[in-house]
Amino acid sequence: MKNDEWETCEAKEEDKAFEHLTKTLQQIEDARVVYIDDFIPEGEEESDQTKYFEEALGDGNVKLILGPKRYYATVKLPSRTVLEGQGMELTTIQTPNHAPSYEWTVSVKDKDNGAEYIAVRHLSLDGNRRRGVEPAGGSRSSCLTFHGVKYGWVKDVFAYNSTLHGFDVTSTGLDYHYGGDGTVDSGPSQYVWIDGCKATDWIDDGFTTHHSEYITISNCYAYEPNSRGNANGIEIDDGSRHVLLSNNYSMGCYGGIEIKAHANSSAANNVHILGHISREDTRSYNFRHIGHHTGDDPDSKTAYHITATNLVALHPNKKRGFQNNTDPRALVISAYTNVSITNFTAIGDLSYDFGSTPVIAIQYKAKNVSLNGINVSRFHNASDAIIVFGGGNRGDHISLSNIHIYDAGKNNGIYVGSGHSNVSISNVNAINSKGEGENAVEAATNSVNISGVSVTGYKYAVRSGGVAYKEPITVIKGGARIASSTGAPSTEQSIILASTSSPTASASKTMVAASSNSHAVGEGAIVLGSAGNSRAQGPRSGILSSSGAVAGQSGGAFSSMVLASNLVANPNGYSVVGGYGASGNPSSANIKWELNSRTGTVRAAGTLSSAQTFTDYAEYFESIDGNPIATGLLVTLEGDKIRVAEEGDDILGAISETAGVVLGESALYWQGRYLTNEFGGIVYETQTIRTYDVDEDGNPLPTYTEEAVELPLENPQYDPSLPYTPRSKRKEWNIVGLTGQIHVRVSDSVQPGDYVKANGGIGVPRENGPVKVMRLTKAYDEDKGYGVALCFIK
Repeated sequence: MKNDEWETCEAKEEDKAFEHLTKTLQQIEDARVVYIDDFIPEGEEESDQTKYFEEALGDGNVKLILGPKRYYATVKLPSRTVLEGQGMELTTIQTPNHAPSYEWTVSVKDKDNGAEYIAVRHLSLDGNRRRGVEPAGGSRSSCLTFHGVKYGWVKDVFAYNSTLHGFDVTSTGLDYHYGGDGTVDSGPSQYVWIDGCKATDWIDDGFTTHHSEYITISNCYAYEPNSRGNANGIEIDDGSRHVLLSNNYSMGCYGGIEIKAHANSSAANNVHILGHISREDTRSYNFRHIGHHTGDDPDSKTAYHITATNLVALHPNKKRGFQNNTDPRALVISAYTNVSITNFTAIGDLSYDFGSTPVIAIQYKAKNVSLNGINVSRFHNASDAIIVFGGGNRGDHISLSNIHIYDAGKNNGIYVGSGHSNVSISNVNAINSKGEGENAVEAATNSVNISGVSVTGYKYAVRSGGVAYKEPITVIKGGARIASSTGAPSTEQSIILASTSSPTASASKTMVAASSNSHAVGEGAIVLGSAGNSRAQGPRSGILSSSGAVAGQSGGAFSSMVLASNLVANPNGYSVVGGYGASGNPSSANIKWELNSRTGTVRAAGTLSSAQTFTDYAEYFESIDGNPIATGLLVTLEGDKIRVAEEGDDILGAISETAGVVLGESALYWQGRYLTNEFGGIVYETQTIRTYDVDEDGNPLPTYTEEAVELPLENPQYDPSLPYTPRSKRKEWNIVGLTGQIHVRVSDSVQPGDYVKANGGIGVPRENGPVKVMRLTKAYDEDKGYGVALCFIK
C-alpha cells in the first residue's frame, strides 16, 4: 500500500473511532447525570474536596457536572465518565495546597490498567505549583494526564500553573517507558482528541504525548511557560505514533512543536501537522531523536515519518533564555527519516539580532527530507536562511524546492556543507534588498544538484565546489535522457540528448546526442549526429555525422575518431579517419583519409588539391649569411645552405611566395626534439601511458587506466622550457621553390621560351637548362634592374 493510501486508511479509522466515542459518551450522559455540588457539604467549599469527587464519580458510567466556581481536589476518573464544567472561565479545579507533589489535578483512577470512554470539558485546571512543589518524576505532577485511555476527549479545557505538563496523554504506569530504541510500551492511550484547549505557566510541556497512538490535538493554544528547561508548547515525545496536530498556536515557548525522543526510547513517529503558528518561540519547530545525532551514535530505528504543512514561525528568538540560552531556529530537523515540509513561512523581527545563526537547519543524520514552498524573510544578521550541515554525521537525500528568501542570510541564502552528494536545490528566489548578500546558494561540493536560481542583491548567485558564479548556473548530477523518446544512460555520468531508436551511453562520461540507434560504449566516448548502429567503443573515442561507424576497440584504441563517414571502422587510437562504404559491415577498408595524431602523418586515397593558384613545390633553406633573400632570385646550394646564384652555378630554385606545398618549416617544435637513426628516420619506442582517475572535486584517486602507445623517443638535450620560434618567423630561413611554376626576376633581354641561367640571382638567357620562361608577367624596370617572368623549373 502506498504511503498516501495508508494515511487515508488511518484517517478513516480515526474518524470511526471518534464517531464511536461520541455515541458512547451520549449513552453515558443519558444513563446517569450527577452534580458535584450535591456531594459537597456546606462549609467545605474551600477544603480538599477529593473524597466528594470520588463519591460522585463512583465506578463510572456517569456524567459529573461542576458549577461555575473553584473546586479543590485531585480528581481520579473511572471508565465511562464525563467531567463537565460551565466553561473554562467559570469552572476551575485546583490541586489542593496540601496535595503531594506527585498528584495530578485530573487523571484516571486506574493508572496501571487505564480507562476507556473519558471526556473532560468546559473547565480550567490549576496545578497550584505555587504551593512549593517540584516535579515528582515520570508521568506524575501534571494538570491532566490520561494513562492508557482508550477513547478520550478533552474539550475547552485550560491548564495552568502545572508542576510538570499541562496535558499529558501517555501509557499505563507511573514511570515513562525507557526500554530502548525500537521497543513499544504496553497499555498505550488510543483515540484521544484534545480540542480547543489552552495551557500556560507549566514546567515541561503544555501538551505532550508518550507511548500512545491515534492522538489528535487541534485548535489549541500553548503560551508563556515557566522559563526553564525544555518548555515546549506541544511535544510529541517518546514512543508516540500516528499523531495529528491541526490548527494550533504557541507563543513564548522553547519549542512551538517538538517531535522527539530520548536516547533510550523509541522516537515519536508518523506525526502529521496541518497548520500551526509559532510566535516568539526559541525553536519554532524542532524534530530530533536525542542520542542518535553524532557520527558515533547509532542511527535511530524509529525516527520516521513526519509531514507538516501550512506552518508559520513568527519572530523566533532566545529572549527568555531557554536551554541555557540556546540559539533560535525556525525549523530544525535532526535524525528523522522521511520528513516532508510544505508551505512553511518564517518571518523574522528586523529589530532583533539573530546572532549569526541559521534560520532553518537540517542536520544530524536526517534523511529523505523534503522542504517545498518555503518562505524565509527579514532575519537581521542571520548567517543563512537554510543550512544543510555537512560532516561525518550529515544527513542524506535532501530536497529543497520552491524556496523564497528575502533579507535572510548575510552569508548565504542556502548553504550545503561538505560531503553531500544527494542534495537537490531547485527553484530558488533570493533577494537581499540592501545588496549585502554573499551567496544566494552555496554548496561545498560539486555534487549538489542546483537549478532554477533567481537572484537580486547577492555578490554571487551560486558558489559550487568553491567556484563562485555571478550569474545562476544549473548543476545536475546523474545520468540523463533529455528530449529523447528512448535510450539508456547507464551511469551517473552518461547522457542521451535529442536521440531516438534506443541509443545507449553505457560507460562513465559518455554521451549520445542528435543520433539514432547509436552507442557510446568506451569511457569518455561520444556519438554526435550519427545513426545506423554507430558505436564509439574505445576510451575517449568519438563518432560525428556518420552512419554505421565504429571507433576504437573495446578496452583499447584510445582517442579514435570517425568523421562524416558511412560504414567505416577505425581500429587505431589517436587518429581521425573518414571514408565511405556503400554496403556491408563497418570496415577499415572503407577509410579514404586518416590523420595520425601520434606521428603527424596525413594519408588520403584521393587527390590533394589546392584552393589557391599556387603552383610550385618548395622547401625551407637557411641562407649562408643569415639574412633573408629577396623573392624571385635564383639560388644555389653551398654546403647545406643557400646563397644567390651566379654565373656557372647549378640552380637549386628560386625564392618563392607561391608554393602550394612547403616542407621543412619545423613549425611546432625544435627540429632536434626527437632522436633519429642514421638515415634521418625518427626512432620510436613503446611507452605505457597511465591516466589516474579523479573524484567529483578533481582530486586524484589511486585507480587508473593504462595504454601501450608507440611514441617518438625524445632527445635528452631537448629543453621544453626554452622558447621556440618556427623557421617561418626567422629571417635566415627562406622558402625555395624547387619545381613547378615560379616567378623569377629576369633581365631585359629575356623573352618567352628562353632558358635562363643566373647572374647575381637574376635570370639571363642561355641555350638550355632547368629553368624555362613561360611568359613575362612584368616588363623590365630599369630603375629596379629586373622584370618578372613566370618560369617552369624542373
